[in-house]
Amino acid sequence: MNWQQLEYFKKIAETENFTEAANLLSVTQPALSKAISKLEEELEVSLFEKNGRNIRLTRYGSMFLKHAETAISEINEGIQELKDMVNPTTGTISIASLYTIGTHFIPTIISEFLNECPNIKFEYCMESTVNILKGLENGNFDLGFYDEIEANITNNKEVESIPIKREELVLIVPKNHYLAKNTEISLEDLKDENFVFYSERTKSKICSLFENCGFIPKVIMKPSQNSLIGTGFVSAGLGISVVPNTPNLKADGVAILKIKENHCYRTIHMGWRRKGNMSSSAEKFKEFIIEEISRLKF
Repeated sequence: MNWQQLEYFKKIAETENFTEAANLLSVTQPALSKAISKLEEELEVSLFEKNGRNIRLTRYGSMFLKHAETAISEINEGIQELKDMVNPTTGTISIASLYTIGTHFIPTIISEFLNECPNIKFEYCMESTVNILKGLENGNFDLGFYDEIEANITNNKEVESIPIKREELVLIVPKNHYLAKNTEISLEDLKDENFVFYSERTKSKICSLFENCGFIPKVIMKPSQNSLIGTGFVSAGLGISVVPNTPNLKADGVAILKIKENHCYRTIHMGWRRKGNMSSSAEKFKEFIIEEISRLKF
């Protein structure tokens, strides 16, 4: 059984006439009849029966047609997907990012890209850095966007990455906190404060910022969910926190203070599978972002 036999069978089933099907397929009627005879011989059933001057499907033929149509459709979809993969102006790009950069930065960069390539589609999800890196390693995502606070970038042999964006870190405190009246604060002024952090890796990175000040902050709560949705812990008075100053940082119940030290920032990275075969459209999107960060002089 081969692809040609399935297409021949489908066309004959549609036309119920060998002569008409042969003309539509641009083959001779004897060649068409021979192909169907071989298919019936292999399946050990009759697919067609006479119906006056025409033919019609037998009970076996009707059953087999459903599977033949599914197979033809699946193969055609596969062919189209391969064409899309090598065509940089079409296809689908699969990306994942942290929540904290997925509500502003990612939609903005996608919108700008689609102005140039409107026929490309995106599959997008927001994940933790750990899941993004796993997804890249497994080939589930073409590109991932995460920060170095959460990622062990230098030791990852499966994922290649580049920095694309820098975001300042700020201090958030409850609005009734005595520090809330300030607009700027130095890390050394926070020695006696209780802190809330949003993951173990975030805690480790932020704590390292305080080492130059000669102390390690006191951590009283570390929610397991790595998300800035958790500012509610700060607004409830459980502690203060150092977080990225992103557009989706909600100031409800908290005051946002700038940090005087100029080394307080996080770097957003774009990563991809080091040895993967990236589609042409994904490669085009990657190059678009690299060009943009070069233009912005990151």
